[in-house]
Amino acid sequence: MAIPKSVAALAVIVALLGSGCTQPDPNAAPTYTCTPSDGSTPAPCYKAEHDQQVKEDALYAEAEAVYRKYIAEEERINRIGGIEDPTKVLLDTTTGSYLASAMKAYRALKAAKATASGGKFDLAWVRRTPSDVRDGSIATLSVCLDTSSVSMGSKGNEPQPGRITQRTAYFVRIGDTLKIAHGKYLWVAEC
Repeated sequence: MAIPKSVAALAVIVALLGSGCTQPDPNAAPTYTCTPSDGSTPAPCYKAEHDQQVKEDALYAEAEAVYRKYIAEEERINRIGGIEDPTKVLLDTTTGSYLASAMKAYRALKAAKATASGGKFDLAWVRRTPSDVRDGSIATLSVCLDTSSVSMGSKGNEPQPGRITQRTAYFVRIGDTLKIAHGKYLWVAEC
């Protein structure tokens, strides 16, 4: 027995409506505004694009919070004169080559018996750089850290002023935790 065409057509329509899969009306104007993560000009967008932007904004807010936590720990470690073993904060915020490189620097600081004093570690600016990807990173931040007001020195040696660095941090997710996995540093004259 054949199914009448009208029943078959109705079944297809009901199936499509129930699937939740709808396309934007090509004649409808976008009702949202999306600002690209790289900070370029905001543009009209549809709900799906806006929802994606909200997720990306949350990822970058999380990345910035992780980086700020790491910088606070970097300052603390410099002020106490280095460490031999990674702290809980370092393990929570870094991984891979970034952690290895940081630990090499902190051990050298401890061996030199050098400490940071005065001034502050000033995170002058933070920028999202989503087009810069490395080894599976899911978020990338470019930052400028100004430690020029800080003195670095060890007993018997003349203290030296801190430096200004432009840095790039590449983030990966390990389990539920976002961590800095790779980085680049460039000494600069100003932020």
